[in-house]
Amino acid sequence: MQRLSVIGVGMFLVLGACSTLPPKSGYPDLIEVRFKASQDSIIETFKNVLYENGYAVATFSPDEGIIETDWKPLKKGVSCCVYVFDGVKEAKMKVTAYVGRVEGDTLNYIKVQGVLKILGPRPWDNEYQIRPVKKGSPYYKELEKLVLALESKLGEKGKYESFKRNVLLK
Repeated sequence: MQRLSVIGVGMFLVLGACSTLPPKSGYPDLIEVRFKASQDSIIETFKNVLYENGYAVATFSPDEGIIETDWKPLKKGVSCCVYVFDGVKEAKMKVTAYVGRVEGDTLNYIKVQGVLKILGPRPWDNEYQIRPVKKGSPYYKELEKLVLALESKLGEKGKYESFKRNVLLK
């Protein structure tokens, strides 16, 4: 009987060690990609990519080159893991993109970042917390997926500043 208790505690410790909630503060990691396409074309195409992936555009300012979405509920599953072992009950993500051109550069850029809104992270804590999307998290992979869809729709392979394509395709 005592042996069973030790095994149960050991399994609990292993599961607890797997948890990796994003940090509470800091800035989200950016994905910056440069294209030959015009700024207007990038903005319109990215808006379409967002709609196709279930994100509703909340703020759109073509003059300033800003696109911001509403909070999209993320499903628990393979495509975007929710931190189940940390007690997160609900996760939502907001995507913000900046489109523009650096002076003296011939290419236009898009900078994409995300912010999480999570309910939890403990069963006794029912408050929403805002957390930045960081590189290496399942949520960052969601941003990478949006950038790849943009690239596909523009028909142009972008020049990446923040991550390498070979890492993306693994």
